[in-house]
Amino acid sequence: MLKALLEEKKKAPRKIRLSFYPYTYVRTTVMRTLLLKKESYHKLLKMDFNEIARFLGETTYKHSIDKLASSLSGADLIEVALNRNLSESFEKLRRISSEELRLLVNEYLKRKDIEDIKTILRGKFVNADPKTIENSLQAAGTLSMDFLLGLMKKDFEQLLKSVPFIDYQRSQSFKKAVEKLKKEGSLVEIENELDRQYYTSLLDFSKSIPKQGELFKEFLTKEIEMQNILTILRLKHAKIDKNTIASFVFFTDNKLYKNTLMKLIDSDDSSMIKLLVKPDYANIIASGLKSYEETGSLIMLETSLYKYLLKKSILMVHQHLLSIDVILGYMFAKDMEVKNLKIIVKGRQLGLSPEFIESQLVF
Repeated sequence: MLKALLEEKKKAPRKIRLSFYPYTYVRTTVMRTLLLKKESYHKLLKMDFNEIARFLGETTYKHSIDKLASSLSGADLIEVALNRNLSESFEKLRRISSEELRLLVNEYLKRKDIEDIKTILRGKFVNADPKTIENSLQAAGTLSMDFLLGLMKKDFEQLLKSVPFIDYQRSQSFKKAVEKLKKEGSLVEIENELDRQYYTSLLDFSKSIPKQGELFKEFLTKEIEMQNILTILRLKHAKIDKNTIASFVFFTDNKLYKNTLMKLIDSDDSSMIKLLVKPDYANIIASGLKSYEETGSLIMLETSLYKYLLKKSILMVHQHLLSIDVILGYMFAKDMEVKNLKIIVKGRQLGLSPEFIESQLVF
């Protein structure tokens, strides 16, 4: 009995004590004001790579652009500079944060670690040039660039075992995913397990956040809901069986939500709308599904959902100027900015029209 209680105590998340940190919140708000405005994206859509680099060289990206300009050019210069700037921005956020706030920042930014691990896995999977993989890494999470470069030298199993927040030895799911990779040459299961572990860990961590972090928890829950909707639609479109789809979604400890997810998995596209009428983004789902039926693409739905989250993050900042919501709002908005700029660069590389590229931007 005592042993069981001790084990339970170990599992229980340590409550975070959040004091009032006006210095951090004000500095973060200032960083938020330096993000690109809608008008800047409209200008960038009309520029070539050299013009984009010059434009960004007059913003907060100047240091990264100048540092890399002697060794890189064109799209490569911009993309690597974006990654380095993101890393520097989040490192600055850590420096101005208290120990408690850094816990929150790091837990949230493990998503960037997951993205980098996926980049390495995919690069190794297709035998990509190591320098190409390195230039694609962000190092904007909790793992340093040196650590990530070290992972590139390991095989898939050793790589996963080396990541500090992955308990590979106790995870049967990861072991099965690695076996599937060896037998069938599929990375999907490993990538899904990485996402599952991240969101599960983040939800567990959110339980340790006191009452003033309720909006933070609500934001994370909304993000998971949206990820689940997109996952279900993608897998349904690919004609994946229901049991497999269920293994790819992220369940919370809310039984009602779990039942809703299972109903969504069992439903057809038209009945999904009826099941999703309660969320405050139901209209977005309806419009996105209509576009999906007409085009077979989920781009509009995904972009619209992230626009919804961005607006929610802006609202959080305006309503709670001196709270941890300011930090979450900045991290999400900064990440979206870098993703927008990468979409513009990639779109220009592929020769896509400015109108089409703009339709995929989140601002």
